[in-house]
Amino acid sequence: MRIHDRYVLGDFWRNLAIGLLAFTVIYVTVDVTENINTYIDNHPRFSDIVLYYAFKIPWILALIIPVSVLLAAVFSLGKLSKQNELTAFISSGTSLMRVALPIIVSALLISFVVMAFGEYVVPDANRKSVRIKRVKIEGVKEEDTSRYRSNVHYQGDRGRTYYAETYDVMLKALMNVILYEYREGNLERRIDAKKAFWDGTEWIFVDGAVREFTKDGEKIATFAKLPMKELSERPEDFSKEDIAPEEMNFRQLGVYIDKLARSGGPVDKYRVDLYFKFSFPFTSFIFALIGAALSSAKRKPSMATGFGLTLLISFTYYGVLRIGQGLGHSGVIDPLFGAWMGNIIFIGVGGLLLYRANQ
Repeated sequence: MRIHDRYVLGDFWRNLAIGLLAFTVIYVTVDVTENINTYIDNHPRFSDIVLYYAFKIPWILALIIPVSVLLAAVFSLGKLSKQNELTAFISSGTSLMRVALPIIVSALLISFVVMAFGEYVVPDANRKSVRIKRVKIEGVKEEDTSRYRSNVHYQGDRGRTYYAETYDVMLKALMNVILYEYREGNLERRIDAKKAFWDGTEWIFVDGAVREFTKDGEKIATFAKLPMKELSERPEDFSKEDIAPEEMNFRQLGVYIDKLARSGGPVDKYRVDLYFKFSFPFTSFIFALIGAALSSAKRKPSMATGFGLTLLISFTYYGVLRIGQGLGHSGVIDPLFGAWMGNIIFIGVGGLLLYRANQ
């Protein structure tokens, strides 16, 4: 590594740390202000509030790291430009791209770190922060999940979807259960029962009705007891913690989408979210390209101008990102393109600006 690489990186990492700290403090301050009435009304312990924000920080960091990278790139290279050091580098035969290369490579590495962070740290920390806020701060009574689970929704194999009012973990029984069976996206059979219990080898449905849907119409048959040996689901499947799709990591969401697709349910929304888990972390790399290009402008940017540019670019990017997600969720565009649309547009803009600045 050359001396000027270490010099540029030193400034970049220092500004990145300052940006992360500043944006985190701003976010927490705004959040505290918005929730101050809740804290006053419910009188939670101060330690619970601190713990809530401690578990919230991983999600905050995943959100603000790209903005902080952009800010650090603009300030670091902008400082070189303002002090005519960038001009000296270019005059000595070192191109702008070569000067900015350490920052761009660092941003790419940060993108991979953010991807791993979002996969292994953020989902679990986010669930814990939500639980602390609901139970410890808002005072919502926590259900006894050691034995009972309420409002069970489980996506089974071979196009089966289960809904149950309650699942008794100890008795291995589903109460007020509905089983939907789909084939090639069409509802083939529906089973309603007051109870379904596991007898050790198979599920037994009690006091209900079976509805079969064919081209000729609907057939209904009632039953007092209906053994369902063909069901592959086991009691432990229903006792697992119910995780919302938006709180799943990549592997969990992939399994959920696969089951939902086999049951004939709509999956475009979740496919967009799945691809987004890969696309969003690369925002740091894209912002580094844009920051490098903007900082080389002939007009020397002040600190206020650099901060303003950072916010403008960030808001514009996140707006385009949400538009792509919305179009992908609604099925107007392909889910993969919906998740990557913002990145494709801005990496094109960033690459073009850096190419022109390097001339």
